[in-house]
Amino acid sequence: MLPEWAAHRAMGTMVAMLLLSGKPPPSSVYFSRFGGGLTGQQVNLAVGSVFAFLVNSALGAVITTAADQALWATIRTKPLKLGTIDNLATVTTGIWSVFDFRLWRDSPIRMFVVTILWLISITSFITPATLNVGWSATTFTSLMRVPQIDFTSLNFANIQSQPGLSPVYDYSNPQYAVLQTVTGSTTGGYVLPIPSPYENATWVLKFPGPALSCGNINEASASYRNISDNILNATTAGAEGCVRSFGYLSWVPTIPYNNSGAISSLPFPSLFNISGSKLSNVVYEPPSLLLGPLNGDAEVLELYIAAIPSMNQDVTCQRQLPNMTITSCYMYNTSYIANFTYVNNIQSVNITTQGSFNNVSATETIAGVAPLEIDQTPHNPPMYNVQGVENYAYEAVMDAFGRMFVGAIVRDFDGDPYGSTAGVTITANMASTPLLQTKEFNFLQPLTAIGSIVSLKGLIADTTRLWNGHSIEEAANSTIPMARVMEELFRNATVSLMSNSLLQPNYSSPYAPPDVPMTQTHYALIYSYAANTLWLAYGIALGMTLLSILLGVTSIYHNSGFSYMSKFSTILRVAHCIDLSDAIQPEDKDGKDPTPRYIKNLTVSFPPTGDTVRYRRAKKDSEGEQLRQMEEN
Repeated sequence: MLPEWAAHRAMGTMVAMLLLSGKPPPSSVYFSRFGGGLTGQQVNLAVGSVFAFLVNSALGAVITTAADQALWATIRTKPLKLGTIDNLATVTTGIWSVFDFRLWRDSPIRMFVVTILWLISITSFITPATLNVGWSATTFTSLMRVPQIDFTSLNFANIQSQPGLSPVYDYSNPQYAVLQTVTGSTTGGYVLPIPSPYENATWVLKFPGPALSCGNINEASASYRNISDNILNATTAGAEGCVRSFGYLSWVPTIPYNNSGAISSLPFPSLFNISGSKLSNVVYEPPSLLLGPLNGDAEVLELYIAAIPSMNQDVTCQRQLPNMTITSCYMYNTSYIANFTYVNNIQSVNITTQGSFNNVSATETIAGVAPLEIDQTPHNPPMYNVQGVENYAYEAVMDAFGRMFVGAIVRDFDGDPYGSTAGVTITANMASTPLLQTKEFNFLQPLTAIGSIVSLKGLIADTTRLWNGHSIEEAANSTIPMARVMEELFRNATVSLMSNSLLQPNYSSPYAPPDVPMTQTHYALIYSYAANTLWLAYGIALGMTLLSILLGVTSIYHNSGFSYMSKFSTILRVAHCIDLSDAIQPEDKDGKDPTPRYIKNLTVSFPPTGDTVRYRRAKKDSEGEQLRQMEEN
């Protein structure tokens, strides 16, 4: 069992204070009437400083007591000069004495323990520094209503009716909400901001929806050759010679005006590939139909895009289109998995699709007073064509998406391929989308000089005296394929439909989706001690304290099992039994500073513990006698 002096209630205080780690700071203000008061954070910092002071005081008291035992063990076991004893006794109040190696020689235990005493005060600086402010996250999951898409809503497609005894309903165009959402998402190339019920939340949505499957048409296929010939015919349509070339074309399958109902996948279905015939009587028109095919024969809705790098060649009336890429995208029904994450209202959406349920075709014309009822049996509750309404919604999305791409980028020659009136006509919105940054359209960036047609920017690049300014140069080195970009743009546009309140569910509808599990995260400030730093500092301090206790116990053993304090009464009692090597002069017995040099050199001897007999007088120090005489003179 340790001696009584080795125990101190500050040890218990230290343990109690460590239990405060991880607790939130109080929000109240203390002593608000005095200078604005103290906040909870200020109080906690003050508590940390008080805690450090108590621990330092407790450990310091233990180490000081151990150091005193080492001092008494030293001065009782061998005669020492009084000046050495003074330095050993005051080393706890003067840090520079620690560097006096003569003291280490006379009392190594005392000096070692005192060094620990001085170093232990470092913990008082570390403790407040380990009081950190950090965020604590608390999460819980509950069923919530989150933004979703309601494809059974009639806010997607504009369905117009023809009046009559039996009304006929036909698809007309997408409504404004769909146009705005699809246009915004496709232009930016990302999912539009979707409002979250909470600033920090996550949820996963699984829902059926439309998607595109895109792929390049094989150059060796008949379809590729037919489209290529059709485009070449369009370069001379309505003129004797070549008057145009194409760099970009996008179209949908349609029924030619002069055909008997067959669907054509050509960009210019009214132009026929008649060998040797000049189509001077045909007026050229760029692709304009935005959704197709619309013949009602269950043909899948499709979109074609052609990238034609030969647009930049000077020889434009060649009978081939080298390096042309034709991509076909058809619409199908799939299952979406959208993982939403919001951190401080910053949205992150991870979208994947799984499976293909069916291809999507245009809905046939519907008729009747109740066109959406599919079962009008009087004895049964009405049954409605839910799939038909969803199909109309899918058509509207495809229509709005096609409006961003259908059209052409055409190089016009006006009969003179090298004339000053030649230029580029853009009748498509593709340049407003990330499709322009794909590898197939690197040749369009920048649109400054095409063939022999030189722009002002091109002239300035060759002749710097025309303009002393400098423009940013764009490196056309994209490697992203067009097909993948089109699929991703459509997925983003589909999920973005949740951002518009008109396209979200009305929860009074029988087709409204159920609530979904949402994980909310709440953050709160808490105070915590840095555990590693704190325990390392206190571990070293406690280890050094235990070592000091061991050295103190060893010193007590050398003092015949008795302990001593540095109280005045202890010194007074011991002074009756000490022996000095010479007498102290009467005028120096008042004890005032400074201590005369001859006194510092007096040798002091102590009797053994328990022996009250005075020591035999210590041998007189001749050097001390000389110093005393010099001081008297």
